[in-house]
Amino acid sequence: MTDTNTKEIFVTRARVSRSATDLDDPEPLTVVRGPHENIKEDWHIEILESNPDLNDIDDEILRDCIEYSRRESNVINARSEDARALLQYLVAVGEFESVSDAVRTIINAYMQDTYPELLDAYLDAKAEQLRDEMSTSFGENR
Repeated sequence: MTDTNTKEIFVTRARVSRSATDLDDPEPLTVVRGPHENIKEDWHIEILESNPDLNDIDDEILRDCIEYSRRESNVINARSEDARALLQYLVAVGEFESVSDAVRTIINAYMQDTYPELLDAYLDAKAEQLRDEMSTSFGENR
């Protein structure tokens, strides 16, 4: 989510609805969508937790995210002219081979430093998924 006043991007747990009557403590929410984020809709939000505890990894949500990532595009889009300019500078001075390489390297380093528990849980889930796929594959080839 992005705070419209401070422009801060943050993660939160919340319930959202098009109708305020569906929520216990509704606040107005503007949902922006479309390829150019030019379609705005008025929704409502109820913040459940402003700082989720990432030390308690929800394995089911993580597996759902892995599956979603496999099905959908793997392109990460920050829509930030500033970030793109800084990344492009790092490429221009030879720090990275490409903007994509810079993004992958920086995100991976940040995740290792900031969310090691999430990274460990992700690696466990991916290993389990690979074992399941190989078991299925070998079982079908008998």
